[in-house]
Amino acid sequence: MSYAVETKKRKFHRVLESLTKSSTPNSRSASPEASSARDSSNKKARLDTNNFSTVRSSLLNVARPSSRDSSVSSTSRPSFVPWDRERFLERLETFRRVDRWAPKPSAISEVEWAKRGWICTDVARVACVGSCGGSVVVKLPDELDELDGFDGDKVQERKEVRAKLVEEYAGLLVKGHGETCPWRNKGCDATIHRLPLANPEVAISGLQNRYSNLAKMADQLPAQEVIHAPESFDMETLVGILPAGFKGSEEETHTESVETPTPEGVDGTKDSVQNSEPEPSFSKTAFMLAFFGWDSVPDGTAGLAGCSVCFRRLGLWMYKPKSNGDAALYDSLDVINEHMEYCPWVNGRAQSGTGRATEKAEGLRCGWELLGQALDVRHRRLLRSTTSVSRSVSEVPSTDEPVVDEANPEAKKASDREWWAKLRRMRQVLNVNSPRKKPTS
Repeated sequence: MSYAVETKKRKFHRVLESLTKSSTPNSRSASPEASSARDSSNKKARLDTNNFSTVRSSLLNVARPSSRDSSVSSTSRPSFVPWDRERFLERLETFRRVDRWAPKPSAISEVEWAKRGWICTDVARVACVGSCGGSVVVKLPDELDELDGFDGDKVQERKEVRAKLVEEYAGLLVKGHGETCPWRNKGCDATIHRLPLANPEVAISGLQNRYSNLAKMADQLPAQEVIHAPESFDMETLVGILPAGFKGSEEETHTESVETPTPEGVDGTKDSVQNSEPEPSFSKTAFMLAFFGWDSVPDGTAGLAGCSVCFRRLGLWMYKPKSNGDAALYDSLDVINEHMEYCPWVNGRAQSGTGRATEKAEGLRCGWELLGQALDVRHRRLLRSTTSVSRSVSEVPSTDEPVVDEANPEAKKASDREWWAKLRRMRQVLNVNSPRKKPTS
């Protein structure tokens, strides 16, 4: 073997040996570095938690959401979709259970938490819908009132404490997320809660669907007199401008009229008398509930009506007399006040999406007002189109021959003369010369 080849072999073995030796220490030192990194991260997490002195019991950092449904949903579809209205409503619905969430001031209401990517996971606890691990317990001290026997100083002190905590929680809407969580940088737009009522056809279609669903619950609906609506709500006018087919669907409730024979009359003939009112084609109770945003609940629970944007539910049986003859639990159902105060069906600021604190609420229209406007706009468009079509038909001259009685020869001759007279006048206007006859040879 030559000297050059042997030298190359030695160099090659030295390179292999150096590579093998360098990999071993690194692999052995990986564990201490990883453990020190974990220790430092844990220490940092403890320090970060201690920084919240006023609400340190509220912020709890967890590694991953414990709910199996949350983990499945986070892997099957992206969690950061601030533009998606349906996903926003899904998050807002998690705050529906009264045993988990109590109403909070508007600055930290469930709408604000849902806009920033939070869901309600336990009693007074919210968690990030993503995987950043953020979790906050939202608890406020009870309000005090001088009427309850508390002195003024204590009531004022409690108000200041609540105001300070509300301010702290408002900051945690953003800072409660992890440092790298996208919800920390951006939340939902102010218009995310707005109802799709700009298009009259879409608005009326939604009204008809809600009405149809409620009409199927005819025997569970309260009486019309029990339902209270605003004074500006004009039932008769709105019913009068409903589109054709709205009131005549097969799915609507109706009362069958039964004819019973009566004794023979004086003249010996038998008459039939209806023992009930004529069959109505329209349920005003279902219409009033549907017009103000109420619908049957999606899970089909009997006797429940709900709102699909504030997730308030109504037990309709509480407004009906009991089967044993006892009076109803409540004697009135206010279709406005039963919604949550932030619901766009009754809140013009929520429906506008652009309402500012300095903007007058009187100029902002809520959902049910815009729905009435949509009905009126569609009705006026229909009237204009009908008027224009009838006017155009009446102004277009008829070119058809007049209808005459073929059996009357005199009338037919008169019609022919009139026809030829019209034709001659038309030729004179158009300067059309009649064809010359060829001379006969």
